[in-house]
Amino acid sequence: MMGMAFLALAANVACLLLIARSRHYGVHMMAVFICSANDVIANTGVIVAAGLVAWTGSNVPDLVIGALIGVVVLLGGARILRLR
Repeated sequence: MMGMAFLALAANVACLLLIARSRHYGVHMMAVFICSANDVIANTGVIVAAGLVAWTGSNVPDLVIGALIGVVVLLGGARILRLR
């Protein structure tokens, strides 16, 4: 899981860098930027959670970080809905 998360993180960071230059060209580009930023945060969370689960042997870090990723996604959705 960590390996795929690292690959996804690299791809999402590359996309985010490409989108960052154009994010001010319309609501749709800002929405794409927010989604891509959320993906980078989620990939980082998966990597951290996997490392903590491997280190501690507990599933609690996975649950906590999964919940935090859910909050980030919900907040990103709220930001997108407020765009004009």
